[in-house]
Amino acid sequence: MVSNLENLYRERVKRIVTTAVHKEPDHVPVLHVAETWNLDYAGVKAVDVQGNMELEFESFCKPYEKIYCDGVLISCLTREIDIYNSLGGGAYFYSRDGVTIQHKEYVFMMEDEYPKFIEDPMGFSLEEIFPRKFPELNKPYPENLEALKNSLASYTRFLNRLVKSGQYNKEKHGMPAIVSGTGQAPFDIIMDFFRGFKGIMTDMRRRPTELAEACDALVPIMMATIQQGKTSLEPYPLVFFPLHAPTYLSTKQFEELYWPSFRKVLYKTAELGGKAIIALEGDWSHLYDFVNDFPKDFAIAMIEADDIFKVKDIIGKTVALSGGIDLSMLRTATKQECLDRVKKVVDYCAPGGGFIFSTDKGLIAPGDVNIENYAAVTEFVHTYGQY
Repeated sequence: MVSNLENLYRERVKRIVTTAVHKEPDHVPVLHVAETWNLDYAGVKAVDVQGNMELEFESFCKPYEKIYCDGVLISCLTREIDIYNSLGGGAYFYSRDGVTIQHKEYVFMMEDEYPKFIEDPMGFSLEEIFPRKFPELNKPYPENLEALKNSLASYTRFLNRLVKSGQYNKEKHGMPAIVSGTGQAPFDIIMDFFRGFKGIMTDMRRRPTELAEACDALVPIMMATIQQGKTSLEPYPLVFFPLHAPTYLSTKQFEELYWPSFRKVLYKTAELGGKAIIALEGDWSHLYDFVNDFPKDFAIAMIEADDIFKVKDIIGKTVALSGGIDLSMLRTATKQECLDRVKKVVDYCAPGGGFIFSTDKGLIAPGDVNIENYAAVTEFVHTYGQY
């Protein structure tokens, strides 16, 4: 016999899947996009839940008591800080308030090392980048082995948390966690983990050919990460692609350096049967033509700085859209102003399907939203946004 929670879970998944392919579900789906904000809402900090999965999962689900949603982007913390700390490389760290998790940029690859990277990205990373990045690996045996074992144990715990948190959401609340894995554009990988923002902006001008070749060399590695040993992918849950650099690139730079390798990743993922939710971070108004070259009905595009009405008109037939209200408005406007905005968005974007309501950015820090406004608009979308 199917439980009420199982039925609720299936209904919510159906809303999201139906919307993603531009069909009309029974209601406009509401997506809750948040991470450490959930913990603060529950009265705990990121440091409090380290090593305590039960407390972490309970805290992540606490907002469901106040707000309506049909799915969540993530169901637990997305960083296991001990993975890096065990190796002596603290790229991620807790903020002073203990609530949020931050990233600090390190640059470990020099600009003249592109040829070695292109020849063998994985070998170059393991043999040269990792020893620079993680001091514990340079210690004598068996100290270096012990550090590696501790890091691997942390990584295993992290994977376990990802699986169990999704199960917890489903079994305790009938709530889908809609993402099953993360992909990245090769350009972003080089920026995030090898050359940094300043370095890659310089490389675009001084070494554009090598940068493009390096991006292309990462495509097979990225696909192996997405596939995880599988020969085909399911259309649900989704692969999450956070895109960092495009808002800082000109149309020409994007076309020549970012798009060719990323397009291969998108189309290979689609050919394998997968679908994606893609965060178009920042302003993409100069790049809409490229979004219209995404595989049709393959992706949900999360809209951040762009005009949701213009986006609906220009790219809304290629990708489904997720967005609708700014965090700043939820934080500072009156409840009625927020409701008026959301009604206008639903009236314009919902007809024909292809629209998921969410905030423009993920909730991270305390005070990101006025919770009363947030609760009011999510409930309004669910009740008003009926097909």
